[in-house]
Amino acid sequence: MLTEPAVAAIREAYPDADIGFAVKKQYRDLVASHPAVTRVHELDTTSRNGTSEFVRELRDAGYSAVVDLHRNMRTRRIVRAVGAPVVCSYRKRETGDALGVRLFRRPFRASKLLVRRYLDALAPLGVDAPTRVPRLHVSEDDAGSALGLLDGLGVGAGPFVAVVPGSVWATKRWPAANFAKLARGLDKELGLPVVLLGSSGERELCDGVAREAGGRSLNAAGSATLGETAAVIARARLFVGNDSGPTHMAMALGVPSVAIFGPTDPGQFDFTGHALVYRDMDCSACSFYGSERCHLGHWDCMVSISPDDVMRAARGMLERAGGTA
Repeated sequence: MLTEPAVAAIREAYPDADIGFAVKKQYRDLVASHPAVTRVHELDTTSRNGTSEFVRELRDAGYSAVVDLHRNMRTRRIVRAVGAPVVCSYRKRETGDALGVRLFRRPFRASKLLVRRYLDALAPLGVDAPTRVPRLHVSEDDAGSALGLLDGLGVGAGPFVAVVPGSVWATKRWPAANFAKLARGLDKELGLPVVLLGSSGERELCDGVAREAGGRSLNAAGSATLGETAAVIARARLFVGNDSGPTHMAMALGVPSVAIFGPTDPGQFDFTGHALVYRDMDCSACSFYGSERCHLGHWDCMVSISPDDVMRAARGMLERAGGTA
């Protein structure tokens, strides 16, 4: 999601270029509808020969430059194998930050926005673009499927709040019981039904939230593709979620959003026009990506955030957006 400004900047600098986007197959929907992208190259990580076929496809395409905006061991191997004349890669973070967080549990504070780091990687291409907000493009097919899903839930074209209680890492998930209290308040106090979204693996989590919240809390986790999920979020009056992919999707779609952060540094992202709920504690941010458990054992960065705190942020966002209906 956050690489999108770099794609847009390349297109502006090279309006006639063929721009391919290489991505894991399961994330294809995030880039396939982008107007600047000529072709999507999908890496099938479930196939034994997936990587070699992926490299062959990229090499055969004959790109004059490769921009590595992931920069891990696998992408480095792929980039070397492709053999493009020009290679650009971004700098994830300062060396001192990596050592401080991983070895000494020193709190992390980002020196610049992640989007800015991606854009800085384009310097070898002669691209000097200003920092900009990521944008997500939804296909017409996904938009139609999303409306059908909402019809099936009984929401239709009416207003609702999209809520994503999940995240890959446990420490980034605000307690499910708090999400249930929030959903109940959004329905009873603000008159807005809640559509819970997530992967098929998060269906049980969302079932529990919906069951505890009662009322018009509707579980759609596992019922939509990634593209359809984006299209559902695009129709929401408000979005609430943890530090997770769907939260960045919501902001990139221009949906008023409330982001709940704990162990990771929100300073990496631009929340202009959205609401951030974050406890800036002495021990946070303690991780780059999150973890399975709090290394201090208290998890105060998340449990100290109350449903009232998030509800207050939700009200503020709705008031700025023009009300609940």
